[in-house]
Amino acid sequence: MPAAQMKVYQREEIELEVSVREEKGKGDVGRLRREQSMLPGVVYGHNQEPVCFKIPQRTLQRALGHGGADAVFLLTIEGSETSKERAVVREIQYHKVMDHIMHVDMLRIDPTETLRVDVPIVTTGIPVGVRTGGGALQQTLTRVEMICLASELPSRMEVDISDLQIGESIHVADLLEQDPRINTDSSVTIVSVLAPRLTVEEEQERDSEDDDDDEEDADPKAATEAATEGD
Repeated sequence: MPAAQMKVYQREEIELEVSVREEKGKGDVGRLRREQSMLPGVVYGHNQEPVCFKIPQRTLQRALGHGGADAVFLLTIEGSETSKERAVVREIQYHKVMDHIMHVDMLRIDPTETLRVDVPIVTTGIPVGVRTGGGALQQTLTRVEMICLASELPSRMEVDISDLQIGESIHVADLLEQDPRINTDSSVTIVSVLAPRLTVEEEQERDSEDDDDDEEDADPKAATEAATEGD
């Protein structure tokens, strides 16, 4: 099988302006959402004091909708003594029923530190074994762990699967040869092309043929003796 072709994309940097948030209690934060259409958040890490902030709901949704969940944010915090903060999204809390954003946690990062991150795997192309052989594509791994500098955090990894034939697979080891920052077990399978399954009609036809073969292979002598005993 030809070597797997892959490409790693670096995280986008997004500038975001937020304001220091004085509202801390459940009631005050609830009014912040309802009356001002602002969302609460917090940025923490690196042994520094957490900073509670608020941001217009649409601004945050727009940022997250354009790949912000896997981006590096350059935060300008209005009303704070700190300069711009580099941070990544650590957790997003959603409403249990309405599914809209309730709160966002961000983690400070230092461009020179090393981090462990989960990177999404995106496959590209249609395998030959699927396109011409009727095989079935099976992806069993959707993310890999990578150890990277914070200044080089990947957003996603694209893997070209166009050359896969029926019975062939791509393993983590195939990607590790191209990017040693991958920290997932090298033996793990990422994607495979399976042999085509029989349709219901084909299975019924095969079973019928097997039954016919069984009847033809039956012992004539045994059949005669059974008939005699019946008489």
